[in-house]
Amino acid sequence: MILCVNPNAAIDKTVVVPAFRLNEIQRPEQVLMFPGGKGCNVARALNRLGESPVVAGWIGGYAGQFIEDRLQAEGIQIDFVHTAFESRTCLSILDPQNNTLTELYEKGDPVPIEKVEEFKQRFAATVQRYAAVTFSGSLPPGVPLDFYSQMIAVAREANVLTILDSSGEALRLGIQGQPAAIKPNEKEFSDLSGKQLNTIADFAHAAQEFAERYQTIVVISLGADGALAANRHEVWHVRPPQLTIKSAVGSGDSMVAGVTYGLTHGFAFEEAIKYGVAAGTANALTVGAGVFSVDDFQVVLAQVSTVRL
Repeated sequence: MILCVNPNAAIDKTVVVPAFRLNEIQRPEQVLMFPGGKGCNVARALNRLGESPVVAGWIGGYAGQFIEDRLQAEGIQIDFVHTAFESRTCLSILDPQNNTLTELYEKGDPVPIEKVEEFKQRFAATVQRYAAVTFSGSLPPGVPLDFYSQMIAVAREANVLTILDSSGEALRLGIQGQPAAIKPNEKEFSDLSGKQLNTIADFAHAAQEFAERYQTIVVISLGADGALAANRHEVWHVRPPQLTIKSAVGSGDSMVAGVTYGLTHGFAFEEAIKYGVAAGTANALTVGAGVFSVDDFQVVLAQVSTVRL
Protein backbone atom coordinates (compact mmCIF):
# COMPACT_ATOMS: atom_id res chain seq x y z
CA MET A 1 0.00 0.00 0.00
CA ILE A 2 1.00 3.61 -0.59
CA LEU A 3 -0.10 6.41 1.75
CA CYS A 4 -1.00 9.69 0.04
CA VAL A 5 -0.84 12.56 2.54
CA ASN A 6 -3.34 15.20 1.40
CA PRO A 7 -3.24 18.07 3.92
CA ASN A 8 -5.42 20.51 1.97
CA ALA A 9 -8.41 18.34 1.04
CA ALA A 10 -11.14 19.90 -1.10
CA ILE A 11 -13.98 19.24 -3.46
CA ASP A 12 -12.49 19.86 -6.89
CA LYS A 13 -15.17 21.14 -9.24
CA THR A 14 -14.34 21.60 -12.93
CA VAL A 15 -16.77 23.34 -15.27
CA VAL A 16 -16.17 23.21 -19.03
CA VAL A 17 -17.24 26.51 -20.61
CA PRO A 18 -16.33 27.05 -24.29
CA ALA A 19 -15.65 30.75 -25.06
CA PHE A 20 -15.68 31.67 -21.36
CA ARG A 21 -16.33 35.39 -20.84
CA LEU A 22 -16.25 37.59 -17.75
CA ASN A 23 -19.35 39.45 -16.51
CA GLU A 24 -21.82 37.17 -18.31
CA ILE A 25 -24.12 34.29 -17.39
CA GLN A 26 -22.87 31.15 -19.13
CA ARG A 27 -23.97 27.51 -19.19
CA PRO A 28 -21.21 24.91 -18.73
CA GLU A 29 -21.37 22.05 -21.20
CA GLN A 30 -19.86 19.71 -18.59
CA VAL A 31 -19.51 19.74 -14.80
CA LEU A 32 -17.22 17.35 -12.91
CA MET A 33 -16.79 16.99 -9.14
CA PHE A 34 -14.06 14.92 -7.51
CA PRO A 35 -12.45 14.53 -4.10
CA GLY A 36 -9.61 16.99 -4.45
CA GLY A 37 -6.30 18.13 -3.17
CA LYS A 38 -3.12 16.91 -4.81
CA GLY A 39 -2.89 13.82 -2.60
CA CYS A 40 -6.34 12.66 -3.73
CA ASN A 41 -5.21 13.07 -7.34
CA VAL A 42 -2.06 11.02 -6.67
CA ALA A 43 -4.17 8.28 -5.06
CA ARG A 44 -6.61 8.20 -7.97
CA ALA A 45 -3.74 7.86 -10.46
CA LEU A 46 -2.10 5.12 -8.36
CA ASN A 47 -5.44 3.30 -8.34
CA ARG A 48 -5.50 3.45 -12.14
CA LEU A 49 -2.02 1.91 -12.19
CA GLY A 50 -3.22 -1.01 -10.06
CA GLU A 51 -1.93 0.14 -6.66
CA SER A 52 -3.81 0.20 -3.34
CA PRO A 53 -3.53 3.82 -2.12
CA VAL A 54 -4.75 5.25 1.18
CA VAL A 55 -5.49 8.97 1.55
CA ALA A 56 -4.83 10.79 4.84
CA GLY A 57 -5.17 14.38 5.99
CA TRP A 58 -7.87 16.55 7.56
CA ILE A 59 -11.51 16.87 6.48
CA GLY A 60 -14.75 18.20 7.92
CA GLY A 61 -18.42 18.98 7.29
CA TYR A 62 -20.59 18.01 4.33
CA ALA A 63 -17.73 18.59 1.90
CA GLY A 64 -15.55 16.26 3.96
CA GLN A 65 -18.25 13.58 3.88
CA PHE A 66 -18.45 13.94 0.09
CA ILE A 67 -14.67 13.51 -0.17
CA GLU A 68 -14.71 10.36 1.96
CA ASP A 69 -17.73 8.82 0.23
CA ARG A 70 -16.45 9.42 -3.29
CA LEU A 71 -12.95 8.13 -2.56
CA GLN A 72 -14.37 4.95 -1.09
CA ALA A 73 -16.72 4.58 -4.06
CA GLU A 74 -13.62 4.68 -6.28
CA GLY A 75 -12.05 1.88 -4.26
CA ILE A 76 -9.58 4.17 -2.48
CA GLN A 77 -9.07 3.68 1.25
CA ILE A 78 -9.13 6.63 3.67
CA ASP A 79 -7.54 7.51 7.01
CA PHE A 80 -8.62 11.11 7.66
CA VAL A 81 -8.58 13.09 10.88
CA HIS A 82 -11.99 14.79 11.25
CA THR A 83 -12.35 18.47 12.13
CA ALA A 84 -15.27 20.72 13.07
CA PHE A 85 -14.87 23.04 10.07
CA GLU A 86 -16.12 22.57 6.51
CA SER A 87 -13.59 21.36 3.96
CA ARG A 88 -12.95 23.76 1.11
CA THR A 89 -14.11 23.74 -2.52
CA CYS A 90 -11.87 24.62 -5.47
CA LEU A 91 -13.31 25.69 -8.83
CA SER A 92 -11.60 25.29 -12.21
CA ILE A 93 -13.12 26.90 -15.32
CA LEU A 94 -11.85 25.14 -18.43
CA ASP A 95 -12.34 26.83 -21.80
CA PRO A 96 -11.41 24.32 -24.52
CA GLN A 97 -12.13 26.82 -27.29
CA ASN A 98 -9.55 29.35 -26.11
CA ASN A 99 -7.37 26.77 -24.33
CA THR A 100 -7.54 28.60 -20.99
CA LEU A 101 -7.90 27.41 -17.40
CA THR A 102 -9.10 29.76 -14.62
CA GLU A 103 -8.75 28.39 -11.08
CA LEU A 104 -10.34 29.66 -7.86
CA TYR A 105 -8.95 27.94 -4.77
CA GLU A 106 -10.41 28.52 -1.32
CA LYS A 107 -7.80 28.91 1.41
CA GLY A 108 -9.59 26.80 4.01
CA ASP A 109 -9.92 27.14 7.79
CA PRO A 110 -7.00 26.68 10.22
CA VAL A 111 -6.40 23.17 11.51
CA PRO A 112 -6.47 23.20 15.36
CA ILE A 113 -3.17 22.24 16.98
CA GLU A 114 -4.75 19.23 18.70
CA LYS A 115 -5.84 17.91 15.30
CA VAL A 116 -2.29 18.38 13.96
CA GLU A 117 -1.00 16.33 16.89
CA GLU A 118 -3.67 13.67 16.31
CA PHE A 119 -2.48 13.27 12.73
CA LYS A 120 1.18 13.03 13.81
CA GLN A 121 0.41 10.33 16.36
CA ARG A 122 -1.65 8.31 13.89
CA PHE A 123 1.03 8.67 11.22
CA ALA A 124 3.80 7.47 13.54
CA ALA A 125 1.71 4.48 14.61
CA THR A 126 0.82 3.31 11.07
CA VAL A 127 3.56 4.46 8.65
CA GLN A 128 5.44 1.15 8.77
CA ARG A 129 2.48 -0.50 7.00
CA TYR A 130 3.26 1.31 3.73
CA ALA A 131 5.73 0.81 0.91
CA ALA A 132 5.86 4.57 0.35
CA VAL A 133 4.34 7.88 1.44
CA THR A 134 3.64 10.78 -0.91
CA PHE A 135 3.32 14.30 0.53
CA SER A 136 1.47 16.61 -1.83
CA GLY A 137 0.41 20.23 -2.02
CA SER A 138 0.31 23.27 0.20
CA LEU A 139 -0.23 23.19 3.95
CA PRO A 140 -3.49 24.53 5.40
CA PRO A 141 -3.46 27.33 7.98
CA GLY A 142 -2.56 26.08 11.45
CA VAL A 143 -0.17 23.39 10.22
CA PRO A 144 3.51 24.23 10.90
CA LEU A 145 5.63 24.87 7.82
CA ASP A 146 8.09 22.15 8.82
CA PHE A 147 5.27 19.56 8.97
CA TYR A 148 6.52 17.71 5.88
CA SER A 149 10.06 17.59 7.20
CA GLN A 150 8.83 16.15 10.51
CA MET A 151 6.73 13.47 8.85
CA ILE A 152 9.45 12.55 6.34
CA ALA A 153 11.87 12.04 9.24
CA VAL A 154 9.36 9.69 10.93
CA ALA A 155 8.91 7.72 7.69
CA ARG A 156 12.66 7.49 7.10
CA GLU A 157 13.13 6.13 10.61
CA ALA A 158 10.65 3.39 9.64
CA ASN A 159 12.57 2.75 6.36
CA VAL A 160 9.59 3.89 4.27
CA LEU A 161 10.23 5.63 0.93
CA THR A 162 8.96 9.25 0.73
CA ILE A 163 8.13 11.56 -2.19
CA LEU A 164 7.52 15.28 -1.68
CA ASP A 165 5.60 17.54 -4.09
CA SER A 166 5.10 21.01 -2.65
CA SER A 167 6.30 24.57 -3.10
CA GLY A 168 7.65 27.59 -1.28
CA GLU A 169 8.64 27.29 2.37
CA ALA A 170 6.93 23.89 2.79
CA LEU A 171 9.21 22.50 0.05
CA ARG A 172 12.33 24.28 1.29
CA LEU A 173 11.88 22.97 4.82
CA GLY A 174 10.54 19.62 3.65
CA ILE A 175 13.67 18.75 1.70
CA GLN A 176 15.64 19.12 4.93
CA GLY A 177 14.05 15.84 6.00
CA GLN A 178 15.76 14.13 3.04
CA PRO A 179 12.84 12.58 1.17
CA ALA A 180 13.68 9.88 -1.35
CA ALA A 181 12.41 12.17 -4.13
CA ILE A 182 11.00 15.63 -4.76
CA LYS A 183 8.81 16.67 -7.71
CA PRO A 184 8.71 20.45 -8.20
CA ASN A 185 7.80 22.18 -11.44
CA GLU A 186 10.21 24.58 -13.17
CA LYS A 187 9.20 27.66 -11.18
CA GLU A 188 9.09 25.82 -7.86
CA PHE A 189 12.58 24.40 -8.42
CA SER A 190 13.98 27.75 -9.58
CA ASP A 191 12.61 29.34 -6.41
CA LEU A 192 14.05 26.51 -4.32
CA SER A 193 17.50 26.82 -5.89
CA GLY A 194 17.54 30.61 -5.54
CA LYS A 195 19.02 30.86 -9.03
CA GLN A 196 17.90 32.06 -12.44
CA LEU A 197 17.55 28.83 -14.41
CA ASN A 198 16.85 29.31 -18.11
CA THR A 199 18.05 26.27 -20.04
CA ILE A 200 17.79 22.51 -19.71
CA ALA A 201 21.52 22.53 -18.92
CA ASP A 202 20.92 25.02 -16.08
CA PHE A 203 18.19 22.84 -14.58
CA ALA A 204 20.24 19.66 -15.04
CA HIS A 205 23.26 21.10 -13.22
CA ALA A 206 21.17 22.50 -10.35
CA ALA A 207 19.09 19.30 -10.05
CA GLN A 208 22.16 17.08 -9.74
CA GLU A 209 23.63 19.50 -7.20
CA PHE A 210 20.47 19.16 -5.07
CA ALA A 211 20.40 15.39 -5.54
CA GLU A 212 23.94 15.17 -4.16
CA ARG A 213 23.42 17.66 -1.32
CA TYR A 214 20.21 16.08 0.00
CA GLN A 215 20.79 12.47 -1.10
CA THR A 216 17.53 12.55 -3.03
CA ILE A 217 16.03 12.19 -6.49
CA VAL A 218 14.96 15.44 -8.16
CA VAL A 219 12.17 15.20 -10.76
CA ILE A 220 11.31 18.55 -12.37
CA SER A 221 8.06 18.55 -14.35
CA LEU A 222 8.36 20.52 -17.60
CA GLY A 223 4.77 20.50 -18.86
CA ALA A 224 4.51 19.36 -22.47
CA ASP A 225 8.29 18.85 -22.50
CA GLY A 226 8.08 16.01 -19.97
CA ALA A 227 10.49 15.93 -17.05
CA LEU A 228 14.11 16.36 -16.12
CA ALA A 229 15.26 13.90 -13.47
CA ALA A 230 18.50 13.65 -11.54
CA ASN A 231 20.00 11.44 -8.89
CA ARG A 232 23.58 11.50 -7.64
CA HIS A 233 24.83 9.55 -10.67
CA GLU A 234 22.75 10.43 -13.71
CA VAL A 235 20.47 13.04 -15.29
CA TRP A 236 17.74 12.25 -17.80
CA HIS A 237 15.43 14.35 -19.96
CA VAL A 238 12.29 12.24 -20.44
CA ARG A 239 9.88 13.47 -23.10
CA PRO A 240 6.34 12.40 -24.02
CA PRO A 241 4.93 12.21 -27.54
CA GLN A 242 3.24 15.35 -28.81
CA LEU A 243 -0.49 14.80 -28.43
CA THR A 244 -3.67 16.86 -28.35
CA ILE A 245 -4.19 17.87 -24.74
CA LYS A 246 -7.64 18.28 -23.17
CA SER A 247 -6.72 19.34 -19.62
CA ALA A 248 -3.45 19.39 -17.68
CA VAL A 249 -5.24 19.53 -14.29
CA GLY A 250 -3.71 16.79 -12.12
CA SER A 251 -0.94 15.89 -14.55
CA GLY A 252 1.81 16.74 -12.07
CA ASP A 253 0.07 14.58 -9.46
CA SER A 254 -0.25 11.73 -11.93
CA MET A 255 3.48 12.08 -12.60
CA VAL A 256 4.11 11.68 -8.87
CA ALA A 257 1.97 8.52 -8.93
CA GLY A 258 3.86 7.05 -11.87
CA VAL A 259 7.29 7.78 -10.36
CA THR A 260 6.18 6.37 -7.00
CA TYR A 261 4.91 3.22 -8.70
CA GLY A 262 8.23 2.78 -10.48
CA LEU A 263 10.35 3.35 -7.38
CA THR A 264 8.30 0.95 -5.23
CA HIS A 265 8.39 -1.76 -7.90
CA GLY A 266 12.16 -1.76 -8.27
CA PHE A 267 12.30 -0.11 -11.70
CA ALA A 268 15.57 1.32 -12.98
CA PHE A 269 15.78 5.09 -12.46
CA GLU A 270 15.13 5.92 -16.13
CA GLU A 271 12.13 3.58 -16.28
CA ALA A 272 10.55 5.00 -13.12
CA ILE A 273 10.69 8.50 -14.60
CA LYS A 274 9.22 7.22 -17.88
CA TYR A 275 6.28 5.84 -15.89
CA GLY A 276 5.78 9.24 -14.30
CA VAL A 277 5.87 11.11 -17.62
CA ALA A 278 3.51 8.59 -19.24
CA ALA A 279 1.00 8.90 -16.38
CA GLY A 280 1.14 12.71 -16.43
CA THR A 281 0.65 12.81 -20.20
CA ALA A 282 -2.16 10.23 -20.21
CA ASN A 283 -3.92 12.33 -17.58
CA ALA A 284 -3.85 15.35 -19.90
CA LEU A 285 -5.77 13.43 -22.58
CA THR A 286 -9.02 13.60 -20.59
CA VAL A 287 -10.83 16.07 -18.32
CA GLY A 288 -10.37 15.21 -14.66
CA ALA A 289 -7.41 14.71 -12.31
CA GLY A 290 -5.90 11.23 -12.18
CA VAL A 291 -8.71 9.61 -14.19
CA PHE A 292 -6.69 8.58 -17.24
CA SER A 293 -7.37 5.27 -18.93
CA VAL A 294 -4.89 2.40 -18.68
CA ASP A 295 -5.02 2.06 -22.48
CA ASP A 296 -3.97 5.72 -22.93
CA PHE A 297 -1.19 5.20 -20.39
CA GLN A 298 0.20 2.18 -22.23
CA VAL A 299 0.05 3.92 -25.62
CA VAL A 300 1.87 6.98 -24.26
CA LEU A 301 4.44 4.89 -22.35
CA ALA A 302 5.46 3.11 -25.56
CA GLN A 303 6.24 6.50 -27.16
CA VAL A 304 8.10 8.20 -24.31
CA SER A 305 11.69 9.02 -25.26
CA THR A 306 14.72 9.51 -23.01
CA VAL A 307 18.02 11.33 -23.38
CA ARG A 308 20.82 11.09 -20.86
CA LEU A 309 22.41 14.49 -20.22
